[in-house]
Amino acid sequence: MATIPTPKGDVRLIPINRELFQQIRELMPYGVVGLKADNKPLEYGLVMQCDDTEVMGVKLQPPNCSREQAAAAMDANILLCSIAIPHYLENSYDGLLIPFPYLRDKGDRFEVGISVFVFPRSGGKETREDLEHAGAYDNQFGQGATAMLVAFVRALQKASKESNITLYPVIGMEPRPRTQLGSISFGYMVMGTQVIAIKTTITEKDATWAILRDAGITEITHMPSQPAALSNADLAISKPHFKI
Repeated sequence: MATIPTPKGDVRLIPINRELFQQIRELMPYGVVGLKADNKPLEYGLVMQCDDTEVMGVKLQPPNCSREQAAAAMDANILLCSIAIPHYLENSYDGLLIPFPYLRDKGDRFEVGISVFVFPRSGGKETREDLEHAGAYDNQFGQGATAMLVAFVRALQKASKESNITLYPVIGMEPRPRTQLGSISFGYMVMGTQVIAIKTTITEKDATWAILRDAGITEITHMPSQPAALSNADLAISKPHFKI
């Protein structure tokens, strides 16, 4: 267990346990793999592509911005996602949610936004929400996906209001694969009501630790991760009992 000091108090960082890992692997469409390199700590690959099929998220489409605005916009989105997590947790959903701040270089303009990947749990609390137009995303991502997505968008709005960090105007919400997002930031995921840091670099200079600690989160699981791609032949490793 590592301890990260912040101006708001210490945050305890603990390695992911087997039970939590299995829950994540179960809900990720193509599972998770361990990535062990010589002289490096174990990392995990969130399988986002299997052969030619990619896992889809919902892109909260932003207006394009200039090169000068892009870095600040990315930083703002990273902070907003962190501030939003405690608000999202108030829903006590059972599924897996991963928000990815992203930056896509379009040449003379940049697309800097947030894409939300939602994986509802069968029979979870999110599946029992009575939302108008729930089929909009449930039809593609499973029952409960719309509830999770709406809850996180509302959490982002609350985060913007309380922090005075501007949330960009969302001009569309379309399913897109990770490879169409450009550069993505691995920060945190939420499995049920458990916050999990998926970043590979841990530093006390990271302001998001203090944000979560200030919200009363004193212990965070660490699962250093990166996106991974594999073939159908490898699914027995990344997702045992998967049926093609």
